Amino acid sequence: MPSQEKEYDVVLYGASGFTGSIVAQYLAEHPQAPKIAFAGRNAAKLRKVRDGLSGVSKARIESIGLMEASASDKASLHRLAKCATVVINTVGPFSLLGAYDLARAVAEEGGGYVDLTGESNVYHEEVQDLHSLAQKTGAVLVPSSGFDSLPFDLSAYVAAKEVKKVLGKEATIGNVLVGFHVEGSMSGGTLASGIAMKNDPIALYYDEPYYLSPLKGKQTTRSYKWKYLPQYRGYGSFSPFTAHNTRVVYRSWGLLEEAKSSKRYGPNFGYEEAELCKSRLTAFIMSSQFQYFPYMLKVPGFAQIAAKVLPPGTGPSLEQQRKGCAKLRTIAEADDGKTRCMSTFSVKGDPGYLKSAAFLAESALTLAFEKKHYSRMAQQGGLLTPATAAPDALIARLTQYAGVTIQAQNVTGQKDLTKIMPSH
Repeated sequence: MPSQEKEYDVVLYGASGFTGSIVAQYLAEHPQAPKIAFAGRNAAKLRKVRDGLSGVSKARIESIGLMEASASDKASLHRLAKCATVVINTVGPFSLLGAYDLARAVAEEGGGYVDLTGESNVYHEEVQDLHSLAQKTGAVLVPSSGFDSLPFDLSAYVAAKEVKKVLGKEATIGNVLVGFHVEGSMSGGTLASGIAMKNDPIALYYDEPYYLSPLKGKQTTRSYKWKYLPQYRGYGSFSPFTAHNTRVVYRSWGLLEEAKSSKRYGPNFGYEEAELCKSRLTAFIMSSQFQYFPYMLKVPGFAQIAAKVLPPGTGPSLEQQRKGCAKLRTIAEADDGKTRCMSTFSVKGDPGYLKSAAFLAESALTLAFEKKHYSRMAQQGGLLTPATAAPDALIARLTQYAGVTIQAQNVTGQKDLTKIMPSH
């Protein structure tokens, strides 16, 4: 049931941006018809987005509210947070355009918040300052609910859950390995977020795996040039997602361990991921490019040239986005060294934009509509993750509304994993 507590179920901040406009269309078309408003600095641009919505009735368009708000006006952020059950933030780069201030306003008002940041430095600041505040007010904040890092976090959760289904709820997980294949494009906003992190000593580098976690574990990350992926019988590379995804998954691990949850992964849990490549040589080349990118950003003029080639507010056409896809195959191995389970997560459509918008919207609607399915942690409030807030309800919504296929199976003793749960 839609929330009756606030004027809007969801307020979308940044609706006139590239990704924001995709989220706006998704929310407007949603069969549950949530009460929504579009927010941002420029009322004329917001009105243009609202009036340009396709496939929805005039009455639906007229029901959508418009709100002026800006990171430079903190009072406006509080007004936004007060009238929304959940706030979606798509305004990046998040470190430069007030993501922390908006998340703090929501935390202080006791609401829900989701965004699609892949910027570990912003996330870390929110963890340090807002987790305990959100627990006091009952707010639930779930950053990184787009392609960074929802599919990876949920895939690890589903694979680990299957191990517990096989061995019992006390079973613990040794290692999780995600192999993924994506077909999609980059927008100017994504590049701008990468550039915004260029002076951060940690954000872009593959170290500090527990940077976002309340606990420290045993894993020490080591850069790699290729990684063998038995689920594909192929090789994978380091990717731009690896550093941040690893930290989000370890935050899930840390939160579950700290809460002594029955869903916890166990003290020896380790996480790795790699993007599938055509060959080991290709994996070597791709890994090298991505691992040296942070150093390239420090070369005088490089960041400025890159920003001109792909400026913020630009991205692939809708036709291009429809051709994309994402497929994740995740192996979880129990601490017994024998039992292995595999989860699959697959979706058609550009994972970074068309489907990131769907992930983000369904994350928000989970917080707005599925409170009876909140985890114990979410009931207490805090800065959580897709795998710790209301994971099963979120998975059900992604399957029902966002075209995601999620499966899991015991693969212990199986030699050829490529024939198990083939990707759709």
